[in-house]
Parts: sequence; C-alpha cells; structure tokens
Amino acid sequence: MKTISKLLLILSLALTFTVSAQDTLRVKVMTYNLRFGELATLDELASHIKSFKPDFVALQEVDCHVNRKRAAHQAGKDFIAELAFKSGMFGLYGRTIDYAGGYYGIGILSKFPYISTQKTMLPRPLPHEPRALLEGVFEMGNDTIIFASTHLDVKEESTRVAQAQFISDHFKGAKYPIILGGDFNARPYSKPIKDIMMKSWFQGTNDDLTIPSWGPTVKIDYLFARPMKGWRVVSTQTIQSQLSDHLPIVTIFEYIKEK
Repeated sequence: MKTISKLLLILSLALTFTVSAQDTLRVKVMTYNLRFGELATLDELASHIKSFKPDFVALQEVDCHVNRKRAAHQAGKDFIAELAFKSGMFGLYGRTIDYAGGYYGIGILSKFPYISTQKTMLPRPLPHEPRALLEGVFEMGNDTIIFASTHLDVKEESTRVAQAQFISDHFKGAKYPIILGGDFNARPYSKPIKDIMMKSWFQGTNDDLTIPSWGPTVKIDYLFARPMKGWRVVSTQTIQSQLSDHLPIVTIFEYIKEK
C-alpha cells in the first residue's frame, strides 16, 4: 500500500508540475477591409466592430483627411482617430500613400496599450501602389503579444509572393507570439498563401469566402499566428455584413506557452 501511495503522490506532483509549466493566452481578433468607408458611416463601422468585443483589429483601406468623390460623406475624416474613440480602443495608423488631400493606408485598433509600434514598407518589384506592414508590441496584462496588419499588392502575384516572404522573414526570431491579419489579395491555393504563409504560420481562419460581401466568390482575407506550434482556434466566424465590400473575420485564438 505504501508503494502505491508513493506512486500516486509522484503522479500527482508530475501532473501539477505539467499544468503549472504551461500558461494559456486567449486573444479575440478581427481583420476588416473597410473599403475607405464608401458603404457605411464611421458610426456604423465602429458600432459593428465594438459589438464583437475584439482585443485587436487589423484594418485595411483606411483614409485620413481624404476628400474622396466615391465616399463624400467621409470627407476630411480621420478614420483611425474616430474609430478608436467610438469603439473605446487605442488606434494606430500606417500611411501607405498620399491621396486626395490626405492619406490612405492601414490601421490597428487595440483594447490594450502598446509598448512600441513600427511601420515597414513592403517590397515593390514593380511600380505598383506601395504597401506596408503595421505592427505593435502590446501589453495584455502580464503577457506581451505582437499584433500586425497588412494589405498586399492587388495586381501581380509575383509581388504578393515577395511581400508575403518579406513578412515571414521579418518576424523570424520574434521575441513574443504574433497574430497577423490582413487582406492578402490571394486565394488559398495561391503561392503567397499555400507556399509561404501556410508553411510557416498557423492559420486562424476557415475556408469561408470574403468578397464581395453581397455575394462572396473568393477568399482573400486571413488571420495567421506564430509560432506554428502552441496555437489553436477556439472559434472563427466570417461575419455577414455589407458595411464594406469585404466580410470581416473574427477569431478567438488560444496560445499555450511552455514555461
């Protein structure tokens, strides 16, 4: 009996050590191409985003002080400032081009304060519109995470391949877990997704089509995480909404960290 009791004690201690040697981080994120607010007001977009209570949001096609004929109701507005205020989140903005008296680019909304932020321009082997990667290092309580937003080239797959590879290389050796959201302008079977992202990132979305919102025919919007091991998807949903031509995606990730 004493031998059995000792074995049970050893097993109990081993299980306790295994549980205590792990820590789980849960993160709710969204990626959303806003189509420069052509189809909705900023109040509607902010309310829509806020309703899902995300920790982080990756945004694309974000205007700042632009006077755009196709979205006259948004003239002169600072999208990130207004969306951050109306959703109760912090906002980060990354300009990619000057446009119609203002800026056009990508953004991040965060429930958590950032430690640092960085915008990096992506490679552009052909003279197409510049694209960027916007990232922040954020404090989630006692945890630290990198969250990033991007929008790849729309015209040429070879450019998207170069940009996807650049992003993957950029985050090699990152000190913290990473979640990346964006409009990759690439289908699941394309080289940027199948040959680059899927081989070195954990995919956090399903196969739902994302564009156009009124009758989706292709998937070009994604959420990815690194490192590949340790992540799991608790749930993922492509939201049926027509406030943009893209459907937003909301995913709850869990990351088990080995101590």
